[in-house]
Amino acid sequence: MKRIIGTGLCLLVLFGYPMTVQSQTLPVVQRFVLNVDYSRFWQNDSTMYIEISTAVYPNLILLQQDSLGFHGKVELNISIQNKSTGAMVYANRYNVPIHLADSASLVRTGSIVNNTIYALGSGEYHVSVIGSDVLDRTRKDSSSFTVTVQNKPDSLALSDIELCSNIIESSDQKDVFYKNTYRVIPNPSCVFGSTSFPLVYSYMEFYNLNTNLMYKITAQIVDAKGNVKKQRAHLRRFSLPNVVDVTTLNCISISSGRYTYEVILSDTLGQVKARSRRPIYLHNPNVKAASAETIVTARAEFEGMTSDELAEEFRKAKYIAQSDDNNTFEKLSTAQAQKEFLEKFWTRIETEENGKSNLSRSSYLGRVSISNQRYKSMSRAGWRTDQGRIYILYGEPDEIQRFPNSGDSKPYEIWYYHQLEGGVQFIYVDLTGFNEYTLVHSTKRGEVQDATWQQLLR
Repeated sequence: MKRIIGTGLCLLVLFGYPMTVQSQTLPVVQRFVLNVDYSRFWQNDSTMYIEISTAVYPNLILLQQDSLGFHGKVELNISIQNKSTGAMVYANRYNVPIHLADSASLVRTGSIVNNTIYALGSGEYHVSVIGSDVLDRTRKDSSSFTVTVQNKPDSLALSDIELCSNIIESSDQKDVFYKNTYRVIPNPSCVFGSTSFPLVYSYMEFYNLNTNLMYKITAQIVDAKGNVKKQRAHLRRFSLPNVVDVTTLNCISISSGRYTYEVILSDTLGQVKARSRRPIYLHNPNVKAASAETIVTARAEFEGMTSDELAEEFRKAKYIAQSDDNNTFEKLSTAQAQKEFLEKFWTRIETEENGKSNLSRSSYLGRVSISNQRYKSMSRAGWRTDQGRIYILYGEPDEIQRFPNSGDSKPYEIWYYHQLEGGVQFIYVDLTGFNEYTLVHSTKRGEVQDATWQQLLR
């Protein structure tokens, strides 16, 4: 295994603290945030390096202040488990120390970035990254994801795209961020724009190139409708079959939102040979959307909401959120960025064809409130129960049949929605006897289906 841990700085909106001489712990009013990202690169034909980058924010960490400055610490736990065998391949724990000389340093310092590198053979792996504030371990954040490692193909192949805050040429191989003649500083938040990083740097590796051909390399930022918002292309002939590519795009003229960053390798006739893509989030508050269709009007209801309240609202919206939405929101560390995200999120929900009629922010949150009143259990809030979820997604059932205890049979309910997919039903059983009804069968596509559900009544 090759393991590298490094530290760097980047700019983020921060808050200063008054200087005092006495030792004290400074209060933090916002939630602890850990940004996590990863990229995969082939080491050889059968092994890949997975680079896991993390970012923590000094202004979101409890700091002790004394005559020498500000001091704090974040503990990171990274585990990698083979999904097929269940074997724990790596389980590492290490501390990220934070030492800042004065309040000016606290304001200037954005995120502290760390990079760890692990060698993995082919297979599927579950990765868990947990960060906690050492001075208060109840303040923590985490990320988990599945990583697929494949043998390197014999044909043309591309690595993942590593989004970075800065890339410069370097010969200092002792630098923790040194990689293939470059100093590569990853941006685990994947957030770029006028308030943070106006330039998007990308690092990639190309494998099995034909040294006799001329290639066209295109890097572009694409919106949800497939429109190219920014593009940069150049022709290049490579002298080696395996090479590094570094590209820079200025993103400050693009309106805020979630986009796709894409790198395409094609021949001179325009035939695509390989491509790699990944999500990216842009935050340019001074740029208005280009057309009336994409203008997002600021919602007055978000004003005055704290970061924790905004996060709680998005948690309740998980039933209609996409995986990219979840990944993007986890990377947002300021209330303003969360507000802008939620404005775009709810506008998309309200304007897109989503199969759920008349679904708006107010109606959705109204259903959440009703679910909390009707369907709460001893262990869970109503919106988190099965009946709460179905009610939130589809509204009032057209018909409900209730079957109480009868002999040896557990109580159960059948909900009917006659206008949904030509008529569907949801069957819930009180499996525990504590009035918490579990969804055991449904005729709705994508829901749990169990033709033998009646056996659960015994």
